[in-house]
Amino acid sequence: MECVFTDFAKFMSPQLLHVCYQTLHSWNSTHSSLPKPWSEADSAEFLALAKEKHGEEVSDEAFVTQFAKVCGGELSPMCAAMGGVVAQEVMKACSGKFMPIFQWLYFDALECLPEDCSALTEENCAPSNTRYDGQVAVFGKDFQQKLAKQKWFVVGAGAIGCELLKNFALIGLGCNQAEGARSR
Repeated sequence: MECVFTDFAKFMSPQLLHVCYQTLHSWNSTHSSLPKPWSEADSAEFLALAKEKHGEEVSDEAFVTQFAKVCGGELSPMCAAMGGVVAQEVMKACSGKFMPIFQWLYFDALECLPEDCSALTEENCAPSNTRYDGQVAVFGKDFQQKLAKQKWFVVGAGAIGCELLKNFALIGLGCNQAEGARSR
């Protein structure tokens, strides 16, 4: 497998992510849903499946377990950034002007997770049928409530300001319904 390095401090990350996504594909063929966020049982089963399918390629069990715990999450700002990269690569391929990426591109940002993940439990990260469930699956309900209580003021809504405001809305910044904010 040839991959693009997005972080030269993590040389093993792309290979491990490749193994994790292949394991997730195997998981999906036998399960009706992704591993539950922060579920110890599902992450242990996922690790066992990874070892069964990929053996010695699983060089970091903690990484694979962490992947299983957060793979059901979705962070809107990360999706926006990766969407920009994908759009650029499509334009390269369609125009023929530049060479598009012809490898696997994996991006991880596990350093965004808190150092102490003890508060992130299956109950605290369970979906509650809101538009922020993907983010709650990664960071938990307490973090989402802290975001909702924030009060920010953005001056200027040009190109960067519009993107910032969009991402603020997508993550639920300042959307505390207890104080009258609406979330649809």
